[in-house]
Amino acid sequence: MSRSKKDLHTNSASTDEEMQKTPVGHALRMTADFSVKTPKGTLQGKARDYIIKDRSGKVSVVEKNTFNKKYEILH
Repeated sequence: MSRSKKDLHTNSASTDEEMQKTPVGHALRMTADFSVKTPKGTLQGKARDYIIKDRSGKVSVVEKNTFNKKYEILH
């Protein structure tokens, strides 16, 4: 399964003028459907979704469209 690990920032502002990026952790973009076991249960995702691990260690799955709107990838 191919994936890439990226640093990312989130955009929680509502307008371009208010945009500020805040570091939140790492993201993996998945190339196939997947599941991830977490302490709170198993998360399901689809190809092209992202697995995100925030600074506190919490893992979540974010759909591609939501990820593209909310986060900026830093290389």
